[in-house]
This record gives sequence, C-alpha cells and structure tokens, in this order.
Amino acid sequence: MPPDGHARFSMSPLGGWGGNVAYADATMNEGVDQVAEAPQAPAAKGAEELLLEFLREHEAPCPLCGYNLKALTRPMCPECGQELVLAVGAARLRFGWLFAAVAPGFFSGIAAVFVLVPIVVVTAVGNGKPPLRFIAVDAFGWCSGVFAIILAANRHRFMAQPIARQRWWALGIWLAHVAALGLFLMAALGFI
Repeated sequence: MPPDGHARFSMSPLGGWGGNVAYADATMNEGVDQVAEAPQAPAAKGAEELLLEFLREHEAPCPLCGYNLKALTRPMCPECGQELVLAVGAARLRFGWLFAAVAPGFFSGIAAVFVLVPIVVVTAVGNGKPPLRFIAVDAFGWCSGVFAIILAANRHRFMAQPIARQRWWALGIWLAHVAALGLFLMAALGFI
C-alpha cells in the first residue's frame, strides 16, 4: 500500500485497469475487506412507472381524445383505450424557415403539372413542337417540386441546422425561384 493508505490505479495501455506496480504486492496481500465497493446506483425506474408517477400529480390530456389522465393507474386512456408512452418532445418547434424553404418548390411543382397540359396538347393534338421556353419552365417546376419533396422528407436534417443556416437556405431557394419567374416573364413577353 502507498504511504497514504490508498491504492492507486491507472489505465494500462491495453485499456484494462492496471495497478501501480510498486504497491501491487501489498495490495494483493491485503484482505478482501480493504477493497472498497462502488456505491450502488438506485434501481432505474421504467418509463411506464415514470409516466404513471407524473400523472399521479399532474393533469395531462390524452393525445387522442383529450380525456384528463390525472391519477391514471395503468398506461392506457380509460376513455378511448389509447396506449400511452413516455416521450420527449420539444417545447416549441420552429417550422417557419422550413415552410419558407419548401413553399416555392411546392408551388412550382404544382404549376409544372398545369404547364405540362398545354405542352402535351400542343405535341399530341396540334402536331407541333412546344416552345423551348415552356419546356424549360416546366422542367424547372418539376425539379423544384421534387427538391421540395426531398427537403420535406429530410426535414429533421434541415431543422437540426442552426436558424441562420435555415434562413439562408430559404432565402436562396426564394431567390432562385424569383429569378426563374423573372426569366419566364421576360421570355413570355419576348425580351429573351
């Protein structure tokens, strides 16, 4: 044992616990009663027990039917039979920049469907070739709509970004759509 009466341990290079070699023999010869036991952590409560403990003292509505779940004895709504689970939720989710980012894409995608109708009519019935500018606008609308769907599907990744980056994404998307609209209007009026 070291002079201060405490055993010293350090991590060995192989990742296991290794004793201080100078005091290894003294530690080995000491009785088992010299080994201090680590304090035992209290038994972890299950999620179900924590939910019921919370509902014993607090009022909370059923997420399905709105029934007051205070003093619940089992994790099931007595009114509608909905099974209840303990979950972590955000106090206030901010969807503003996500909505701002996907709105022009969804609008462009829907508009692309309507622009496709005259393209198909001119091609099939009119036996003509639609102007290239209409095909370009329609292609931009379809690509924009698909991008908006992908962005909405990956909304968790978008929302995990800092607010400033979300804002720049949304402003960039709007800028691209305003520029595309300007080009479309200039082409429609014959400036291009």
